[in-house]
Amino acid sequence: MYGIGYWLAKHAQLHPRRIALVTPEKTFTYGDLNHEANRVAHALASLGLKESDRIGVLCMNYPQFLTLLFGAGKVGIVVVSLNYRLTPTEIAYQMQDSNVRVLFIGSEQASYIAPLKEQTQIEKVFVLEGDAPIGCSTYADLIANQSDVEPGEPISWNKDLLTVYTSGTTGKPKGAVLTHANQFWNAMNDIIPLRLTADDVMLTILPLVHVGGVGLFTLPGLLLGAKIVMPRKFDPDETWRLIEKERVTVVMGVPAIWQMLLASPLFGKVDASSVRYFYNGGDRCPLEVVRAFRERGLPFGGGYGLTETSPTAFMLEPEDFERGTTQLGFIGKPAFFTDARYVSPEGKDVPPGEIGEIWLRGGNVFAGYWNRPEANQEVFTEGWFHTGDLALHDEEGFTYIVGRSKEMFKSGGLNVYPAEIEAVLGKHPAIREVCVIGVPDPKWNEVGKAIVALKPGMTVTPDELLAFCEGQLARYKIPKSVVFVEALPRNTLGKVNRGELKQKYSG
Repeated sequence: MYGIGYWLAKHAQLHPRRIALVTPEKTFTYGDLNHEANRVAHALASLGLKESDRIGVLCMNYPQFLTLLFGAGKVGIVVVSLNYRLTPTEIAYQMQDSNVRVLFIGSEQASYIAPLKEQTQIEKVFVLEGDAPIGCSTYADLIANQSDVEPGEPISWNKDLLTVYTSGTTGKPKGAVLTHANQFWNAMNDIIPLRLTADDVMLTILPLVHVGGVGLFTLPGLLLGAKIVMPRKFDPDETWRLIEKERVTVVMGVPAIWQMLLASPLFGKVDASSVRYFYNGGDRCPLEVVRAFRERGLPFGGGYGLTETSPTAFMLEPEDFERGTTQLGFIGKPAFFTDARYVSPEGKDVPPGEIGEIWLRGGNVFAGYWNRPEANQEVFTEGWFHTGDLALHDEEGFTYIVGRSKEMFKSGGLNVYPAEIEAVLGKHPAIREVCVIGVPDPKWNEVGKAIVALKPGMTVTPDELLAFCEGQLARYKIPKSVVFVEALPRNTLGKVNRGELKQKYSG
C-alpha cells in the first residue's frame, strides 16, 4: 500500500479540475494541489533532504501546510508540526528533540525566527508568505523553478509521515510518530461510521498543527476526493458565513468552538441546512451545547481520539446521535478499525458500568514516541496502547469519558473523579465553566478544590456552590474549597490546562 502522496496523485489523474481546497489565499483543484506538492518534493530533495529527514512547519492554517505535508510525504520526509501557541523556547526544544533541519514558518510567527536560530541548529528557514528576513528565503522562491512531475515511485504506507508533540502536562512533551498507514486507517475510522463521500464539503477550523486538524476531517476528505474549506484561523462569525456560502456538510470542533459559535449573532441567522454533522471531539462537551444545536435542527454528534491514535478511536454514528449524547463525556463506540478494552489498575477487563482505563489497538495507533523507548514500554502492553483516559461503557458499548487517570485523586483512600464533580457543578445556573483538582490535605491526603468561572452578571458564594452538591455527590467527593477566576486557562484545542491550575492552586 502507498502513502498519502499517492492519494493526491491519483485524484489529480482521475479528476484534475475538481475543487480540492478553498482557502482565503487561493482555491486549489486536485491538479493544482498535486502539482504544487510535487514541486515541494523536488525542492526538499534539492536542499539535500533524504527519506526520514525532518522538516518543521510552524504556521496557522496555511494551504502550504498541506502542500508541504503531501510533498514531504511523496519522498519519505517527515513533517514535525509545531504549535504556534508555544513560546520560542518550547518550540526550540521540540525542534532539537526531533532533529528538524529545515523550518517553514508563517508570517504571524516571524518574530520567532531569531530566537529559534539562536536556540537550535536549524540549517534553513523559509517564510510562507511575504518577503524573507535577512538570512531566510521564501517558500515561493524555493519551489518556483521545480518540476511538477511525480518525484518517483510512491512511498510505502509504513513510512513515518508526521511527528506531533503531546501537551507535556506531566513533563517534557513527547513526539508521537504517525505513519502514512495511521492516517489511512484514521480516515477509514471516520468515513465508515459517518458515511463520508466525495460529495461532502468539510470545514477545517481546528489547527493543522494538531492531529485533529489534519485527521478530522482534512485528510479523510482528500482521500475521498471531497472539497475542504479552510480559513486561516477560526472566527465564529466567519465560520457561519462559510457554512452558508460553501454549503458545508461536515464541521468538526471542540467545546470552546461550539460555545463561541453559539454566542455569535449569526447563530440561527444563516442557512446551515447543508450541514449533515456538527461533530465534537477534544474534550467533554456540555450537554446544553448539544441541546442548543438540536433545538435549531442542527445534527450534533461526537467521538474520541488522541494524538497517538491519529486521532480517531471512538465514533457516534448518525442514527445514535440522540441516544448516545444523553450523558456527559459521550464518545460513542469503538471505531470500525479500532479495538478497545476497559481495564482496571490491576490489568483486568472491567464489566459494563464500572470505570476502567481505555486501552486501544488498531492500524490508527501510532508507531511510538520519538526516541522514548522507556515511555513506549510504559504505554504498550502486548500491542495495546494505554490511553490514560478513564471511561464507563454500557451493555450496548456506548462509552462515556469520566476523566484522565492522572486527574483522579484519592481522598481518604477513595477514588475521586473530577469529571463527575464538574458535571454536577456545571448544572448550577451561575457557573460558566469549572475545573476540579485534588489538593493536599493533612487528614484526607487529598481533597477537591473547584476553580470556577461565573457567567457574566452572576454571583454565588463558595458555600452555596458546595451546598448545591449535597445530595448529588457522596460527601467525600464534594470539594472542600472554591476559587473564582475570570476564565479557565486552555490550550490551542480548547482543553482546560489542568497542570497550570494545579501548579497555581495546589498550595
